[in-house]
Amino acid sequence: MGNYVSKIASMSNNAVHSVYRGRKRKCIEEDELDSESDYIDRTLQTPKKRKLLTTAQYIYKTLFQEEKGSDITVLMLGKAWRLHKVYISQSPYFASMFSGSWREANETVISVEIADPNITLDSLLTVFGSFYQDEVSLEPKDVISILATSTLFQLQGLIDQCTDIMVETTNIKTVVPYYNAAVSYGVPVVKTAAKRWLEVNLLGYGWLHPTFLKEITPDLMAELIASPDLIAMQTEFCIYMMLRVWLFVHVHNKEETLQIDEYFRNHKWIKPFLTTEEGKEFSAPFKALRMKYLLLHDQDVKILYSDNLIPHEWLHNAYKEQWLHLLRIDANKDRGPKQMSEEEFARECFRCGRCIEKAGEHIWRWTAFHFGLDLVVCLDSTTLRIKRNHRLETDHIKANHGKHNIILKVSLISLDEQRQVKHIQSSGMLRLSLHKNEEKQVMSLDKQLTYPLYISVNMQVVTPFVSTEEEKSADIVIFSDT
Repeated sequence: MGNYVSKIASMSNNAVHSVYRGRKRKCIEEDELDSESDYIDRTLQTPKKRKLLTTAQYIYKTLFQEEKGSDITVLMLGKAWRLHKVYISQSPYFASMFSGSWREANETVISVEIADPNITLDSLLTVFGSFYQDEVSLEPKDVISILATSTLFQLQGLIDQCTDIMVETTNIKTVVPYYNAAVSYGVPVVKTAAKRWLEVNLLGYGWLHPTFLKEITPDLMAELIASPDLIAMQTEFCIYMMLRVWLFVHVHNKEETLQIDEYFRNHKWIKPFLTTEEGKEFSAPFKALRMKYLLLHDQDVKILYSDNLIPHEWLHNAYKEQWLHLLRIDANKDRGPKQMSEEEFARECFRCGRCIEKAGEHIWRWTAFHFGLDLVVCLDSTTLRIKRNHRLETDHIKANHGKHNIILKVSLISLDEQRQVKHIQSSGMLRLSLHKNEEKQVMSLDKQLTYPLYISVNMQVVTPFVSTEEEKSADIVIFSDT
């Protein structure tokens, strides 16, 4: 009896579990169906994206690359370019050709002679292709060729794009080619950027690379030497020493300059080299030197005469002027300039400078004036100061007047990886009146300045000799004492 009841109970339990499992399986299957249905619904409602050939891409591929429907053939650099008048008429060059009284207006084949070596098949491919696209990608290595071609076809949009690229990529490898291209194709923005790079880097960096110096023509070098914005490392005489290297690599077609001093010591010319037939073409940069500032130290003068590059007559007026300044200072008739026009200051000023490699306290002096001044410059992390150091024991001429005026302009320059100006801080033209052993602050340093820091100083410590006519017509700048 007990076993029977147990069997009944067991059967009853199995039946219950079977029903439960059936219902559970049914629920799972229904959930799966619901989930699958939801997935299908989502799939049907999810948009499927595929990048189709855009109109611009179709036009470029079909009309330019495959040359379909061409109605004009342009022969350039030995290649027949099968193009479309409606597209290439975006160029004023072609637009005037097709719409005016030119013979080519009704021609289906035209020939264009190219004399510019900067225009290449690759640059033509890019520029002609730009007529059929709404976006053009240019590489810096091709930018001069693209600029030349764009200038021929008067495509201002491409010219502007080339301009931006050239300004952004100006460095020691590109600066001279960019400058020459800017002059050839009339791009003043690029010319200004290239010239500024050269003014900042020629003395502190460029002249260490003979290959770079060899790229610089006499005309460009003369323009740089004459610039008041040229940053001189140390003094004007260092500019002369740089020109020696520049002359050497041009005359001897050599990039190895280790023996340059020996070469100039053992030169064979009898009369000044810059007056010879070989040397005349290199004379302009030397003429642009501020001769009077080459005569501030006896060792410098000794090198000048030993090299025998500069004719003595070029130095005559410089000697005369410096001697008259000394006489006036000794007679206490000159205590430094009180006023100067900006133009006069730019023309007359003594150019000097330094490179400070890292932050900290730095002190140096400029004693090469021989006008009674011993100027000490102090730089720390926050300020730049200048002091008139009046020592009793000195090997230099000493000015005993109580107060001396100097006019100066200081520029602090930080550079980026391409040696472009990243940040510049300028004092503008300042007049300082310094008593004996007096120190004055010139600038508080901007926080954006980084090291190495280039310091350019233009300075005038004596009253320049100005004719009566110049004094009457000069736009005089008056300074308040600082």
